[in-house]
Amino acid sequence: MSRTTTSRTPASATQRWIGWGLAAVFGVALAGCATVERTSADAKRGVETHVTAPMRYRIHGADPMLRTNLDSAQAELAAGNHRGAITLLNRALWDVERIQKRSLRLGELVVVYDALAQAYKAMGILDLADEARRLSRSLSEAALREPSPGAIELLARARDAYVSAKFREALGGLRQALVDLADIVDVETRISSVAQTRCYLAFTYFATQDRSRVRDELRRLSAFDPSFDVCGRDAPPGVRALIADLRRQNEL
Repeated sequence: MSRTTTSRTPASATQRWIGWGLAAVFGVALAGCATVERTSADAKRGVETHVTAPMRYRIHGADPMLRTNLDSAQAELAAGNHRGAITLLNRALWDVERIQKRSLRLGELVVVYDALAQAYKAMGILDLADEARRLSRSLSEAALREPSPGAIELLARARDAYVSAKFREALGGLRQALVDLADIVDVETRISSVAQTRCYLAFTYFATQDRSRVRDELRRLSAFDPSFDVCGRDAPPGVRALIADLRRQNEL
């Protein structure tokens, strides 16, 4: 009498099949969650770009077009184009300086510096990311206090310190000036003073052989004044040579 044998899949093989199936399901679930998160982030950014920000600007009497470069930069950040985002953020810094309402101006400067910190960190440029975060914190604190009355005098002292080769003192004054100058009411005075501050930051970084920061400041200045006339004849020969070199490399 023949006996029928039933073929059985080994327990270990069955467990492997179950494990693979669960992994596949889990992977699909994760992909779905990531897609939902990206869609949600895109939708949130779209509302901010097209509804919330324009309304906020109009309430404060500012032209919503002043936020165009910032909005574009945030889209580039979301897409992972960090270098392109930095170029747009350099332009956005000059745009938002034109906002008349102090609270909105300082708030938007914080947004720009936070985005710069994010982009620099993603590119592994940690010293510039730290500097952007420091400026963001300082501007956030400035928004909670009364406007600084001595910004122009601070800039003058920092320039004198540079001329006297007191570079550490110059850097401290110039960095603080970037914050305090945001309190100046007159738009043209504010922007020209910020431009002058960035010129002297570039000069001082060059004097201290901090080449990465010199280039960073020059690119930011180029977003405002590609001819660099704002720096006048004060730029030392080495900085002028670096500007010419960056132009040859299409980095300005």
